[in-house]
Amino acid sequence: MYPWDGKNVYFLGFMASGKSAIGREFSKMLGWPFYDTDDLVEQAAGKTISEIFEQDGEQAFRDLESRVVKSVSEKKHQVVSLGGGAIIRQDNWKYIIDSGITIGLMAPVSVLAERIARKSHRPLMYNLKGDELIKKIESLLKEREPFYIRAQYKFENTGLLTVHDFTQEIFNTIRDDI
Repeated sequence: MYPWDGKNVYFLGFMASGKSAIGREFSKMLGWPFYDTDDLVEQAAGKTISEIFEQDGEQAFRDLESRVVKSVSEKKHQVVSLGGGAIIRQDNWKYIIDSGITIGLMAPVSVLAERIARKSHRPLMYNLKGDELIKKIESLLKEREPFYIRAQYKFENTGLLTVHDFTQEIFNTIRDDI
């Protein structure tokens, strides 16, 4: 018996911490469906997250994200990658912990900055480079870290392992923890 039997497995952490890539791989290991709440928000809105932020504002995005988290939490046996800020809302956190186990992915600021700099679609990071980007990451991390550390399992994603090997390490650690 695994700690995730009868539950969902939720990956949480800062943007670019590897939640989607690791979550997809973990879902393959379990043979369960994978969902990314950011993708589900975009599908529900019929537009990208960037467009939601630009046209409707962050509050509208967070409200839609909460509806998605609630909907996902009502099902079982799925692997879910949560948006970086999804766990800040207490209602979301309750839906998550009531329906599954939580795996927090942490990464050094330098790794996050390098990954974020490669993608321009992250609304809270538009047009930021170098020191500005690092300061924004550090600021958001300081705000969100108290929420991230509530995860039942925590792993440091330094990017030194392949997605498969890192996912296998997570799987083995959690499996051995029962």
